[in-house]
Amino acid sequence: MTRIYSNIKKLKEKEENKTPKFSFNIGIARDKIELFENAFGIILPESYKQFLEKYNGGMILEEEKSYYEDMTDWEPDGPKYSSYYFYSLAELQAKYIEVKQEDWLLDGYIKGNYPTIPICSTPNQELIFVVSQKGLENESPVFIGRNDSDNFACTKIARDFNTFLGYYINSDGFPALLPDDAEPDWQTFIDKNSILDIANTEESDEEIIERNTAYLQLFPESGWSYNERGIAQRDIGQRQLALEDFNKSIEINNKQSFFYYCRGDLILDYGSPRKALIDFDIAVKLDPDNKLYISGRADALQKLGKLKKALADCNKVLDEDSDYTLALYVRERVYKAMGEEELAQADSDLIDELK
Repeated sequence: MTRIYSNIKKLKEKEENKTPKFSFNIGIARDKIELFENAFGIILPESYKQFLEKYNGGMILEEEKSYYEDMTDWEPDGPKYSSYYFYSLAELQAKYIEVKQEDWLLDGYIKGNYPTIPICSTPNQELIFVVSQKGLENESPVFIGRNDSDNFACTKIARDFNTFLGYYINSDGFPALLPDDAEPDWQTFIDKNSILDIANTEESDEEIIERNTAYLQLFPESGWSYNERGIAQRDIGQRQLALEDFNKSIEINNKQSFFYYCRGDLILDYGSPRKALIDFDIAVKLDPDNKLYISGRADALQKLGKLKKALADCNKVLDEDSDYTLALYVRERVYKAMGEEELAQADSDLIDELK
């Protein structure tokens, strides 16, 4: 992937010639780019990463810089809004999080790592974007998101980032953005390349740990990332590390019921039902109707020999959802401990039916 350097050279010449419309930032280190990738489980196109290493965002202005001096007093971002503006890595990260939260373009279809990466905005505030390289043999094309008559449409405008950058430079920062005749349709591209399947591929525990470790370098106060990493640590048998992560998640947010449930479940697995019961009680207090939390508390109560209270919790869950498997497993053990063999067998039979 050496073609990018001819376009980088052209930009460098504009910079060295002090072109009045040239307004690009100095590059950013590769390790910071890779940290962003690791934190979100995505891969940026290689040519785009090489661009960021040389120029961490910026634009070729429509007018000379002096034209905007008065404007920036009341609209600091005016030059960006009137240009084709490449995001810096920090801006890219913020915009990526925004479109990820909105599930932009892929509403309801992504449960894994969101693959659509906005890299540039247009004067009409449309987004120019690429796709994560995961699973792609060739570099991602470049697309533009348009709003036409309330029907959202996306068009392929370049076969890869370097091609788009060439269009950008040759047009002095204002490319025509014509559809790529080879494959102009966004939907065709994502279907042909199984983008949704790749994005939704289940991560290994090791990948979850790596992603959340990177994410916590960017956002050290993310309780959910500590919790997600803790679950993965637990699942590979690193129980002490998991406990440390669960403790940290609760330290950050002591009102999140799921964090207490996860720590209680781990402590129960350690063989400390009395300590686990404290966490389950807090989880239920914070979310009184949650079937998972009530079933977890019933499990701890059963192991402590508090069978009537455990049975009451199980029945509360099963009265609402007679097929809730975790409560059935616990109630089966409660009935056995009570000597109610027929009732225990009935629950066991129902569990077998539900498998």
